[in-house]
Amino acid sequence: MPITWVVKLGGSLAGSDTLPFWLEALADANVVIVPGGGPFADQVRSAQRRWSFGDETAHAMALLAMGQYGLMLSGLCPKLGTAYDIRELRAAAESGRSTVWLPDLSLIDEPGIPASWEVTSDSLAAWLAGRLSAANLLLVKSAAIPSGAASYGELLAQGMVDDAFEYFSAGAAFVAWLGHRQDHPRASEGLREPARVFTRVDRFTG
Repeated sequence: MPITWVVKLGGSLAGSDTLPFWLEALADANVVIVPGGGPFADQVRSAQRRWSFGDETAHAMALLAMGQYGLMLSGLCPKLGTAYDIRELRAAAESGRSTVWLPDLSLIDEPGIPASWEVTSDSLAAWLAGRLSAANLLLVKSAAIPSGAASYGELLAQGMVDDAFEYFSAGAAFVAWLGHRQDHPRASEGLREPARVFTRVDRFTG
């Protein structure tokens, strides 16, 4: 079964009352959910500042932080499945059940994914959407979202996406969208007709 949507739930939603509503809206939508790092990744950044260990170590810890956030999401919404790799995610799509991706240390050896803070969960969501040949990628954010459409350059300047997002999106077949955490009442509508609810990302201009 083709995967229509990969949905990245930003780590900022970890402190928002909207998080359970998003999980409920997505649970029966047969999507792949990519967790942000949230407060778990913040602890990695704090520890690296304190102890000055290298980016390779921090990258590994940040992957585990995403996994921790993902486990939290599945704990909040038991209807969600979990999966660690591409094969498991594809199999879950056949079941019609939405699945939370739990990235693990196997990604350290993945070619093309540098151990750098320039590669955040936004870029990893784009990488995964490309590997799954998904039709759409939705990044759910807490920051104000521009209406209509937005260029990659504009979003980078505003800090809405990371430095590597365009690289991981280039050449991919998916359409990238931005959604706001308050969009959860219209999430189902957005998954059917994204232009009515979400902001399209033009990755290759301005």
